[in-house]
Amino acid sequence: MKTSTLPAVRVTPETRALIESVLKDGESLSTFIEDSAKRQASWRKEDEAFCARAVRSSELVKAGKMRTYSIDEVMKGLEDITAQKKRSKTTAKQTTSA
Repeated sequence: MKTSTLPAVRVTPETRALIESVLKDGESLSTFIEDSAKRQASWRKEDEAFCARAVRSSELVKAGKMRTYSIDEVMKGLEDITAQKKRSKTTAKQTTSA
């Protein structure tokens, strides 16, 4: 497998010391930087996809193809779910006690 080189990154001595202070046993500075770059790139891809979904949802709402919910409707639904879970636990306790 061919490899590629990333550009050298200039940092302050404090930044280098900070990074070196968190390296794990056997981990090199190069490995840390490569892993950090991969994670950041992955996060940006996920963020980009999230924003695209948000824009698409907004377009669907504006076109009348998707329903929105008020905060009161959402809270009522969550309260109903919570109450149902509590009832289920109470019923389960009564069944095991009997």
